Amino acid sequence: MAATTASQPIILHFQNVLRVAGETITGTVDLNVALAQQERIEEVRIKFRGAITTRITTQNGQTRITHRETIPLIHSNRVLWTPGSAFPTPDSHIVSLAFQFQLPANLPPSFHCDAHARGGAISYSLEVVGDRPGIFRTNRRIRRVFSVVPAASQNQLLVNDSLRQGWLGPWKDIKRNEQLRQGIWGEYSRAAVTLSLPDLPSFPIATPIPYSLHIVTETKTIDRTERPEDKHGKPLFPIPPAHSGQLLLNLHRTTQVRVRTRTRHIEDTFDLQTVRRLSEPPKRRNVEAVVDEPVWVPKDTKDRGFWRRSVHFNSTLDFPYAPSTSAETLDWIYALHFTIPFPGLGNNLKIQFPIHLGASTACPPPPIGAAGTSSLTYADVPPAGPPPMLDLPPAYWSGENHDWDEKS
Repeated sequence: MAATTASQPIILHFQNVLRVAGETITGTVDLNVALAQQERIEEVRIKFRGAITTRITTQNGQTRITHRETIPLIHSNRVLWTPGSAFPTPDSHIVSLAFQFQLPANLPPSFHCDAHARGGAISYSLEVVGDRPGIFRTNRRIRRVFSVVPAASQNQLLVNDSLRQGWLGPWKDIKRNEQLRQGIWGEYSRAAVTLSLPDLPSFPIATPIPYSLHIVTETKTIDRTERPEDKHGKPLFPIPPAHSGQLLLNLHRTTQVRVRTRTRHIEDTFDLQTVRRLSEPPKRRNVEAVVDEPVWVPKDTKDRGFWRRSVHFNSTLDFPYAPSTSAETLDWIYALHFTIPFPGLGNNLKIQFPIHLGASTACPPPPIGAAGTSSLTYADVPPAGPPPMLDLPPAYWSGENHDWDEKS
């Protein structure tokens, strides 16, 4: 059950959406003045915090030492209320305290990674503190962690809009051609893969990116047969995948973590075969598949040749992850991995290449009017609606690896 000012002296109202660097964020704090007096709250403050935190654990014999480094990004304290500074109306005990804060324009995106003996985070939070001076009194605190992404440039916004409307720009092809052999000995067969993607230096995050995957296989040279199957009815090697569930599509992230002179790396892999939406279970991505009929191709003589098969896959990918970033003690890069399986040991075809992820959201205009009130919403910023949430692990929202200042 949600808390109310009838039972709690302080209630924070703050919209839980992805924030954009440079954005002016607003909210309100409802203070029950009667309860605040009972609990001897003498001041209500709001704190905005942002930091890059990294840790590396080393071992010297039986001794483990965890080295930490914190790079402050935001450190703001503001007083919202002191006794006598604001009063409720005669028929109420509640006073609403509006706040407004502009995020710096150069903030790096929210981020969290963790592995054995190393980890790092770029995190942001606001906290309302009700100060209760005294040795045996603890301050009243309400903390909200929020996420941030960089603001997209005008060119990035145009690219994002073009992708959403149906990409009509140039494409680039990534090709692989391999010889495959069913066993240790014997003639080689052939498999070729062409991956086509929009020809862009950077892909906007949380935006559908169209792609096509064209797979062609050719059997080894054989005598002319009536069908591309053996006498037992089994398709002749190599058999291309006929449905998308056989493909492996992953995004690989390599993160470098630094604590002063120490450096470590963390490798993470994200499955792109499923679509993730906030508060919805993952579901299989919709893929259009076209399997062509096998074609006999004569070679040398009309009685010798090979069977050629072709399969086409068309779909989209989206990347709800932090844009590629190089910060003072944390940086990460991405690579796209496509794996096309074929029977036999070591016959899988792999396409791996680096990709850069960029911003996709405009910075909302500043609010109009008094702090905490505005006639503008995210619906006024194209594309309509709030920016999609980043795929951040639960540890980000719980504050793990974060550097929270509990004393101030």
